[in-house]
Amino acid sequence: MPVPRCSALERGLARTSRIRRSGAVLAGFQAQQRSYHFASPSYVSSFGEYPPVDVKSLRSNTVKYLEDFDSKAWFDDPVCTLIQGHAVNQGESCDTVDAFGKINGKQILATSEVVDRVLDHVQNLDLGRDFRAEIRRIDERLLSQHAAFLIGNQAMDFHKQDGVTEIEESIEANVVERKLNDLLLQDELAGRVRIQRQTALVGCVSNFSNFLDLCRKTLRNIELGIPVLVLSRSNTTQHMYRWVQLLLDEMKKEGLDTSLVSYVSCSIEEQRRIMSMMKASPLYLTGSREVAAAIKELMPYTFASTGGPNTMVAPKLDGDIEAATRMSSTIENSGQCTAMRHLVTDSMTKEDLKRIFQDVQVTDSSAESLRKGAFDGLFRQWAEGFQVKDGYEVLPSAPGGQPLAYRISRGLTPNGVEEHWRRVYLDVSTPTDTSVKDPKFLGDLSRWLTTEQPITLAVNGDDEGFPIMHQLFQSTAQAIYSVGREGKPALTAQARPQDGEIFGEFPPRLDMGKYTCGPVFVPSSTPSYMARYEKSFLEEAAKRAQSFGLADILGDVPVEMKGYAVLLAEYLKESCGAKHGFGNRTTLWGLQRPPLREVSTFLRVRAEDDLATVLLHLLPFILTNAKEGLVMSIATDCSARTKEALRTACQDVPCHEEDDGSFQQRCQSCEPWNVVVASSVASIEELPLVDHFVLRLLPMGHIKSACQNDKDFVAAFEKSPKWLKFTA
Repeated sequence: MPVPRCSALERGLARTSRIRRSGAVLAGFQAQQRSYHFASPSYVSSFGEYPPVDVKSLRSNTVKYLEDFDSKAWFDDPVCTLIQGHAVNQGESCDTVDAFGKINGKQILATSEVVDRVLDHVQNLDLGRDFRAEIRRIDERLLSQHAAFLIGNQAMDFHKQDGVTEIEESIEANVVERKLNDLLLQDELAGRVRIQRQTALVGCVSNFSNFLDLCRKTLRNIELGIPVLVLSRSNTTQHMYRWVQLLLDEMKKEGLDTSLVSYVSCSIEEQRRIMSMMKASPLYLTGSREVAAAIKELMPYTFASTGGPNTMVAPKLDGDIEAATRMSSTIENSGQCTAMRHLVTDSMTKEDLKRIFQDVQVTDSSAESLRKGAFDGLFRQWAEGFQVKDGYEVLPSAPGGQPLAYRISRGLTPNGVEEHWRRVYLDVSTPTDTSVKDPKFLGDLSRWLTTEQPITLAVNGDDEGFPIMHQLFQSTAQAIYSVGREGKPALTAQARPQDGEIFGEFPPRLDMGKYTCGPVFVPSSTPSYMARYEKSFLEEAAKRAQSFGLADILGDVPVEMKGYAVLLAEYLKESCGAKHGFGNRTTLWGLQRPPLREVSTFLRVRAEDDLATVLLHLLPFILTNAKEGLVMSIATDCSARTKEALRTACQDVPCHEEDDGSFQQRCQSCEPWNVVVASSVASIEELPLVDHFVLRLLPMGHIKSACQNDKDFVAAFEKSPKWLKFTA
């Protein structure tokens, strides 16, 4: 089904054309200078437009594609390196495997000489900066005329059971991210920002490749002139290669330079060599924390989305909540990033688990699931060879299905919960001699959630006034909070970014720098992650430093840093507070404070740290209610000037002068949510756009009720002290 071009795109192109003709900054644009920044007024206004999607046709066309597919195709046309749209076949031939380890095609691993050719090509590209019209025509064809091809390939390779929903949500969410890209380019044309266009590396994920990889990481980059290099995978690499082939064919039809998209098929060792040679480039990854950490060592501008043990809290289980538990645990054969991994309930036995999972669906193939419109069946073919990990027991599933592994703990399950991708594992935590509702137990659970950092936290069976969710919401920093209501329980597997259900897959904040350069949130403008402010724009902003009393705080810091501080303050002023969602669930979203504790964040200042950079890191706290919970730790050998400047800026903030040893002892005793060291930024060129800067220091996300127009929910959470509030 063709997707109609949105009128917002035409309006955006018209606006850009006017800017090109005038060559001048639009009068009065100051109020919108942060228009693509998270939670700003224009960011909010980018939601609410839903192109029609014919889900029934998508499903039936995909089933037909699967039925007609030639199983020899991926053998006869092997995965290989693609440079300027041409296949390069020099290298060693090997088999490719699907998600179950079954051989499904051939691949040619590039030689070192071919990889050198790739490097020579992608490191010297300057192709332009505006290909939106062409790419968006391609975008529409990919998700309509070619949707069955994309969904079907993913179903065969990853065995995804419901790729239709991904395409539907891609069509809708792309509208938002296109608008954000329009606004970013508009700012570049007006001389405010600079979009960095070194080739971006794309590390594909198996389960949401058509949205996250094809649309967010690839199309949104190349439409603003940022070339991409897509990396092959060691498994389930076929369907991503096929969408690169298709994209290049569509680019040729539009007369676009195919240098914008390259694909390298090579070994992990050669991929690491590529990364070591492209340290100035961004790499966009959705995957495990282990993989993210290994890549981040090589590429400092790694932007990684990582998983976590998604958790449901339900003091008592009724039939509806048991069904939600079963569905959340088995969705996509436990192959979705929001699949449930951890249940917290008052009591649980093996017999209870047998009852909960006795009706789990079993499927022979993704095609069968697509025909039925199901997405939580366990694959019959993967039942053999299930080897349960130490500490877990096995629960037989429905006849013919794969077993389920479980562990029931008195008290909280141990830290270090592994995901066990595509195998159903469930940890169950039951309080010792108390109830889930006990505030002390919830305090312990909050600390567990802070350490493990799930993507989602769902609470079902809460009492009137939502006391469980209130305590957990205020004392943790998950990206997704879901509240179930009687007869309508919340799943862990729910998030529609196009509805304002903003989310991200964040690692624990204390260790964030080990895995990613900064949080990746959806929806957002992918090119904005590497964009930087122009010097002239910062100098102009510095003239407003008297606002918010910044001139006194900043003193004689360099003018560019002063201008950045002004933009930071202006962004916070216009973007704080809870925002309302747009979909069929009741959603509140926005910037948040760190967990509400006496000590949540330490800002450590050392003698070698640049004072201006320290002050910038301090501003998001002292200008907002995030100041509550901030503690300053100043090294004893800092200069007298630094100590005096920080005392002036940090009124009412606890401040300690101490050596490194004393500071480490303080961290161990207080267990902060985050420790900020300002020296990670060396110059203004290292500072991202202000929303990305703030989100490296403070949390964000959404909380929703499973019910539509839930006024009690809004009354309970809209005024929560957890939302970031501008107080300057």
